[in-house]
Amino acid sequence: MTQDSDKRSVDILITAGCIVTVDAERRIIRDGAIAIDGSDIVAVGPRAEITAKFSGKRHIDAPAGLVTPGLIDSHNHPVDYLIKGLVDDTPQLIRLRDRVIPYEDGITDEEAYASACATYVEMLRLGTTCFVDGASPQPNAVARAAEEFGIRGIVTYRVMDVAGPFGGHVDDTQTAIERADEVVDRWHGAADGRLRACYDIDILPAVSDELATMVLDHAKARGVGIVSHFIGRQPPAGEPEMTTNPDIQRLKRLGLLGPHMMLAHIGWIPQADVELLAETGTNIAHCPGSSLVGGNGWVAHGVIPDLVAAGAKVVLGTDAIAIARTQDMARMMQFAACTHKDVRRDPTIMNPHHVFEMATIKGAEAVGWDDRIGSLEVGKAADLAIFDTSGPHWWPEPFANPVADFVYGGSARDAQTVIVDGRILMDDGILIDVDLDAIGKLVLQAKKSSFERHGFELAGGWPK
Repeated sequence: MTQDSDKRSVDILITAGCIVTVDAERRIIRDGAIAIDGSDIVAVGPRAEITAKFSGKRHIDAPAGLVTPGLIDSHNHPVDYLIKGLVDDTPQLIRLRDRVIPYEDGITDEEAYASACATYVEMLRLGTTCFVDGASPQPNAVARAAEEFGIRGIVTYRVMDVAGPFGGHVDDTQTAIERADEVVDRWHGAADGRLRACYDIDILPAVSDELATMVLDHAKARGVGIVSHFIGRQPPAGEPEMTTNPDIQRLKRLGLLGPHMMLAHIGWIPQADVELLAETGTNIAHCPGSSLVGGNGWVAHGVIPDLVAAGAKVVLGTDAIAIARTQDMARMMQFAACTHKDVRRDPTIMNPHHVFEMATIKGAEAVGWDDRIGSLEVGKAADLAIFDTSGPHWWPEPFANPVADFVYGGSARDAQTVIVDGRILMDDGILIDVDLDAIGKLVLQAKKSSFERHGFELAGGWPK
């Protein structure tokens, strides 16, 4: 028997019922263990093998625990938490033009900070360890809150220099790029590398060719990516058939397609454009929750399964919680794996294992962070979540087919322990060094001040 004195001492030793590594071999290790020292994973394997070599200053023993890479929300809007309920059951134009955009344009730094705090509380409680901000008018507040909470993320300044279809604040071209530069220069690599920054082209109709070219040039010069929203629509009956989307062609002409670009949503595009996005390696952030709640048709009339079949880089996001109403990435996986099957009447598409990759390793690849996150491997950052499978919804045998069980029937609310960069942020369901009562009061006050300023009001009653 190996004596503890013969073992290497590490900061954290996790023993668990099952580990889904998402490594190159896609190993699923039942009765496994992970050794963490500092910020990194130093060993992953069968329990007997790892415990024979390592002892932990902190030992987390989770016999009913399913350990996964920390979930990656590839498209989120942390500043929109305060307006949950304000845009329920409203058409897209009214939702964005009359509510979301005016709210975002008028949000203060303090309100954005409170909204981001609420966002990260919920993310961490749901096993999400990394987010990509889909662009914010107050990115410094978004980043400051992320730095304090210990979550990993990418922030960006919302860029527009042309009046768009939903309105919104418009900078002049030079101001827009200078403000975007300031955010990237301040936050890219901050918080010991946990925070990064990128550029934004909010929606293509709201950005001039001049600004789009500047964004691309500045992103390349700084070695960072670009995020954007893209919503293609099928021509109505009676109109000529579309062979290519003009906005896709504009992106191509400007050199914006490629691994540096993350396009959120997509909607419907012709098959030729599906193939173009796949060929160029352009990243696609699929947000099924916001489409289902918002009635956007991105599932019923969209091309996500076609993009996946073509080999495009498709990942998962929750979008604004004000629209999707949840930040539970397990629900996003379920939506993505199930709804397309029904629409296409094909139970073989959107395999749950592929969908799980969309929320882990593929999300990391999309933002160029797969050397550090997205899988549980030696040398990578210890970003992970442990989900409790003792509940009856995991019966009869939770580790027999753990990925499919998690995607089809699991809940991210089963998260018990969450670790980011080797630091335990949630321990046995309790967020560490987080005063929830104080944050709750801060969020409520921020919501009230914002609503009073804008004249917003939640109905709250039974609809007539």
